[in-house]
Amino acid sequence: MCRRIMTSIGHAVLLGAAFAAVLAVAPVASQTPLQKAERDELAIVAKNDPAMAAAMAKARQTLPEFLALAAAPKPGMDTFSVKVAVREGDAAEYFWIAPFTTKDGSFSGEINNQPRSVHSVKLGQTITFDQSEIVDWMYIDGGKMKGNYTACALLKSASEQEAEAFKKRFGLDCDS
Repeated sequence: MCRRIMTSIGHAVLLGAAFAAVLAVAPVASQTPLQKAERDELAIVAKNDPAMAAAMAKARQTLPEFLALAAAPKPGMDTFSVKVAVREGDAAEYFWIAPFTTKDGSFSGEINNQPRSVHSVKLGQTITFDQSEIVDWMYIDGGKMKGNYTACALLKSASEQEAEAFKKRFGLDCDS
């Protein structure tokens, strides 16, 4: 069993990029992570992938600090986004939600990736979700991407050169 992880670094609002390779026009092996990201594509990740599980755990652990920043951003901080799953039967596809709001413990926001495997939502659609459903978060601070632990997990299987190109293009720091 696999879970579909949409590890977008965004769509229109979030830099117009994603990560991975399920629906690629060219063969998967011929694309770098950067090329996959720029096409807003899917990654298929094993349900029990330890790197992805650790990434989601780290995102959940640091979520309170992220939500505090999102509620009162400092100058230079923007593009606050959270990632949640949309489920259809046994399938799950993960989407970046941006912008998002919170009210009385409930969250809502816009689907910010093109759906590929689930058909109950569409790009730009507003959905409602609970804090417990958030599996990742990210924001931009002075041109540097913070968070996005799921992308960092996926980059662990890329070559060092490809991972560095991806990080440089999106200002992603996977070491903090």
